[in-house]
Amino acid sequence: MVDIAISYLGMNTQIKRISLSSYFFEEITRNFQLTYRNIAMDNWFISIPLTDKHLKIPINFPVVGTIWRNKLEILPELLELRSQSVGTSMCCLDQAETVLSYKT
Repeated sequence: MVDIAISYLGMNTQIKRISLSSYFFEEITRNFQLTYRNIAMDNWFISIPLTDKHLKIPINFPVVGTIWRNKLEILPELLELRSQSVGTSMCCLDQAETVLSYKT
């Protein structure tokens, strides 16, 4: 196992004109590209555009994680759970991506 540490200096962190979450994801996974490992992310890191980018060659990382419901790329149909029963789930497939919505 490899331990990786990157300093986060708040908004003063110097990045390459990309989001902080993308920057840290790229830095942390740099040594694992083309290893075909799965990456699990929490809701601070994950977004649909980020997963799109990292599913493609040469990076090729399958990604799983929890995404905030206020992300613009989430389909409105997945957000309309008020009328659904507890335990209901909805799934959307788009090429290599699957988005699952579950009502607790």
